[in-house]
Amino acid sequence: MANGYYDTPAPRKGGKRRRNAGNLPKILILICIIAVAVIFCKLIFGRGDKQASADPVQPQQVQEVKKEYNVPPAAEENDLMKIVREEQGSEAKICYLTFDDGPTKDVTPKVLDILKKYDVPATFFCLGKMLDANRDIAERAHSEGHLLANHSYNHDYNKLYATSESFMEEIEKTEGIIKEICGDDVFRLMRFPGGSYNSGDHAAEKQQYKKVLADAGYYYIDWNCLNGDAEASLRDVDSLVAKVKNTATEDNIVVLMHDASAKKTTPDALGQIIEYLKGQGYEFRRLDEVDYYNNDKAAARQKDNSIIL
Repeated sequence: MANGYYDTPAPRKGGKRRRNAGNLPKILILICIIAVAVIFCKLIFGRGDKQASADPVQPQQVQEVKKEYNVPPAAEENDLMKIVREEQGSEAKICYLTFDDGPTKDVTPKVLDILKKYDVPATFFCLGKMLDANRDIAERAHSEGHLLANHSYNHDYNKLYATSESFMEEIEKTEGIIKEICGDDVFRLMRFPGGSYNSGDHAAEKQQYKKVLADAGYYYIDWNCLNGDAEASLRDVDSLVAKVKNTATEDNIVVLMHDASAKKTTPDALGQIIEYLKGQGYEFRRLDEVDYYNNDKAAARQKDNSIIL
């Protein structure tokens, strides 16, 4: 029926549809903007969620933390034993187990077995010639978390201490082998064969070579506790343990032992030594884990810029 009643609503209804159609592009644009914003937020916050849910300590992060914790590169003061002693009075008692003259096929693996059993780290002062002969054992020591350090190439006093050139030639040759084995996990640390003391064989030369080492970026270290396995060709287990008990008199101790082929009783005594030191409240670290800044003197050195970082 064509009358005014039915015809008049149609234009209004049709007009409403046209107005809605005119708003459609605006609605679509708004939806697109919201969608882009949602995707962007997911990308940003989702990445953070992934990082938060992952293992917070990755291998590279461990290495970076370790580097911050370790002593800085050697500079004017490169006597690490002195720095260890300056930590006396800190809350913890620290033991640094060290083994000289290896690695060897018959003793070093036994030492490593005991260290693994007690979950204790150590520092091995290696001879370059022994690293050449027993690289697989050195690789095992490194892979099990121990520090390989420098004890010269031949341990021949007359050749080693003849001149500063002969001295550094042996040190650098050995250091090159250590770096081949350990990669970036290298701490430039050496122990003088016979100790660095200003007495005994080649004492005067050793005092000069301390500065040579510092100039080359090396620390050196002696000891303040020992098991006495170098005092005789073969010491019995009880005497080795007793020697450590008698010389472990400071809060922070660097224990001298040997993993040379002749020191067959050293591994046998090692378990008892570790148990005794644990019972005395010592915790165990490698020598590149000396907390250099954990004392007033170190803080003063840092403040006075006496150490080159």
